[in-house]
Amino acid sequence: MRFLRLRQSIVSAVADHVTVSFARSGGPGGQNVNKVNTKVDMRFNVKNAYWLSDRVREKILQTEKNRINKDGELVISSTKTRTQKDNIEDALAKLQEIIDAASHVPPPPSEDQKKKIAKMAAIGEQKRLKSKKVLSDKKAFRRSKNSWD
Repeated sequence: MRFLRLRQSIVSAVADHVTVSFARSGGPGGQNVNKVNTKVDMRFNVKNAYWLSDRVREKILQTEKNRINKDGELVISSTKTRTQKDNIEDALAKLQEIIDAASHVPPPPSEDQKKKIAKMAAIGEQKRLKSKKVLSDKKAFRRSKNSWD
């Protein structure tokens, strides 16, 4: 397999940090798939991506652990289309989605949400104490009063 470095003109800045190889694809294309290497295997080294924050890097390593090899490379494949160029763009779009998902920080809860969370916590605490009291009463009932003599 040939490994190629993508040029900056093809895609965004991420392209400098990926290695691409091509293989024969099983996707759409009829007889074309038997002749042309259109499958794209893109490798992105997450551990060496210094431009990602530590939080984002760790989240990618955690969420995509099944797609990361022992060298710390995230492997993305694409056989969606009949052309290498479109498959490269599809693989880069997948990579961008992974990075965006890892970068997402949920907004802080609103005041209403905070009140609801506190209310649910209080209800849970009451249920826990009630079940403890029921169990305590059951065990106290089992003890006979005469055994204390």
